[in-house]
Amino acid sequence: MAEIWDVYDEEGKKTGKTMSRGVPTHGEYMLCVHVYLHTPNGKFLVQKRSKSKESHPGVWDVTGGAVLCGEESFDGAKRETLEEVGIDISDAKVRYIGRVKKKKSFADVYFVEKDFDIGDCVLQKEEVEEVRLVDRKELLDLQMNDRLRDADYMKVIETAVRQMDI
Repeated sequence: MAEIWDVYDEEGKKTGKTMSRGVPTHGEYMLCVHVYLHTPNGKFLVQKRSKSKESHPGVWDVTGGAVLCGEESFDGAKRETLEEVGIDISDAKVRYIGRVKKKKSFADVYFVEKDFDIGDCVLQKEEVEEVRLVDRKELLDLQMNDRLRDADYMKVIETAVRQMDI
């Protein structure tokens, strides 16, 4: 069954329209979530995207995905994290970083602190090949050089990392 997404306008407001999984048409946007899951001592979970993924196959990234029709942003973050890496973040310490506008989507960015071990991860093999924990420097390096995030996005992430209480 195809995923159905709400359509957003260029201001980030729902239009009342929906779309099936794919690329929004001109002037329309979808909503995604990016979850920067980290341990209390500041180690971030990164995941290697499956080589069969349509976008960014085999690239190291953070957990994330599209918010489904009718779903609230953080509910999408919880669902994606549980589906992709098997970690329930319902009881985690959550910091909403903000909404970043991209070419065809908005990304709601969350920094989520949870006490977990890499062995707690259960990978959704269609999405994720491998996971590992990295420090702040490697996280930023992977986002910039492996995932190729743009400068505006990286400013938001770098600021959020600097503001961490660790």
